[in-house]
Amino acid sequence: MMGSRTILLLGMTLVFAAAALAELPPGTGREETIRTCSRCHSPEIVATAHQTRDQWQVTISKMANLGAEANDNEFEAILDYLASHFGPAAAQPININKATAVEIECVLEITRSESKKIVAYREQHGAFKSIDNLSQVPGLDFKKVSEKKSLLLF
Repeated sequence: MMGSRTILLLGMTLVFAAAALAELPPGTGREETIRTCSRCHSPEIVATAHQTRDQWQVTISKMANLGAEANDNEFEAILDYLASHFGPAAAQPININKATAVEIECVLEITRSESKKIVAYREQHGAFKSIDNLSQVPGLDFKKVSEKKSLLLF
């Protein structure tokens, strides 16, 4: 008999998998990615991360060490899928006034805490008008952000 925690986890997996079907582009390895990765997190995490093939390999290894279940062929298919669809070249400009903290983190290649500071500052002070406004966010490495200004829309 299944306990309430097991039912909750199965329900969450189905919700994440359904969201992934809507958000992840078609391609070889998509189903393996959805099946393996959506057990623990939403597809938003994958869809906004733009990493090199080596970085994806490290991420996949970490997930496997944390309990992600797939065989070697499935992990290779996941790596190929992520590297081809979510590599650095796939990074698209984001609207800094609408983007989530995860999107900001991935596109600007800053820490999660810095991206949360941007969102919190935006919520407290209103929309950013230009790159210069981001220099006012406490605790943000503005130099790093300004190097990625071509990926920001206001």
